[in-house]
Amino acid sequence: MLALLAASCSAAGAGVESEAPAEVVAKELLVGDEQTATTTFTVPESQTAMIAERSTIAPDHPVPHSVSAGIGGAAQERISNGGIPVFSGDFADPDVVSHDGLFFAYATNTLFMNVPILSTERNGVAGDALPVLPTWSEPHHVWAPSVTEIGDRWLLHYTTRHTDSGRQCISVAVGNDPGGSFVDDSTEPLVCPIDQGGAIDPSVVFDGADPFLLWKSDGNCCGLSTIIYAQALSWDGTEVIGDPVELIRNDLSWERDVVEGPSMIEVGDTWWLFYSANRWDEAGYAVGLAECSSVLGPCLRQAEPWLDSSESLAGPGGLEVISLTDRAADLVVYHGWVDGEVGYPDGARALDARLVRWTRDGPVLIGGVGEGS
Repeated sequence: MLALLAASCSAAGAGVESEAPAEVVAKELLVGDEQTATTTFTVPESQTAMIAERSTIAPDHPVPHSVSAGIGGAAQERISNGGIPVFSGDFADPDVVSHDGLFFAYATNTLFMNVPILSTERNGVAGDALPVLPTWSEPHHVWAPSVTEIGDRWLLHYTTRHTDSGRQCISVAVGNDPGGSFVDDSTEPLVCPIDQGGAIDPSVVFDGADPFLLWKSDGNCCGLSTIIYAQALSWDGTEVIGDPVELIRNDLSWERDVVEGPSMIEVGDTWWLFYSANRWDEAGYAVGLAECSSVLGPCLRQAEPWLDSSESLAGPGGLEVISLTDRAADLVVYHGWVDGEVGYPDGARALDARLVRWTRDGPVLIGGVGEGS
């Protein structure tokens, strides 16, 4: 259980910067067995006004710590084995962070916990990251947590039920430790477009030092389109700034009536958007991929899924991509149905983790299709 994360703890935290440079050094692209020269990324002019607005709020805001979770040796071999869950219990919509040589994984509500945590320190379930919900919310509908360190605090963006409207909405809780209890003392949701069916599946991405929130309008709850948006966050990650910008909506045949579960990473001069689509409780659920010009788009999708069902894991989704800043590869974590049982009550969505390498055509799973496994 969590063996691959524990094996890589000794390398975690390497390369953390106390300040972000004016230009962010991008990950080197792998092309076959060769590497291109390191490139740099400059914030597009289209985002200048938004970032200027944020700077007037807090010109000396804390810079987020770099995410670094070095993977090596046995851990890399274990991840690349492909399709073998890291944690075979129910652990849907996962996110993973590293801190002080430990790994923490978070998931959609299960058992009696709002946001269950797995920890390499305890080598298993470590408790509930969010034991108390805000007064405007209710339990049993707490989904898709996204945990981020900004300055000296940790933020937990998550989905929960808005009691008055009955819709799913997004909120944010604050903590001092990724393994401790997060506190949400809000009086209303952070993002809650009732006219679009609500909002779910938050994921935080940084453009340099500036945080943005990816989220999905939950229109499939009520016969509306589903849309993945990007929206600027305040310097401390606790407020949204300006209007959301549409990145994609469900208009490819394989997606059926939903796109959701966004996660984004910058590689070279391209932003890659991973997302889930189709019905979450069927084997047709899969992960799609879009190539974007910036964190605010525009985005061009691949016509077919990037990751779909295999012999060992059905209906993969809820993927988060995690930058390994000291490695040429990156990490993706996601869930999938195991043991041939798709759907509840008999099935379970297990946590899986894989390394990806980057080619000129985008990400490729190490040990996956086309990689000799």
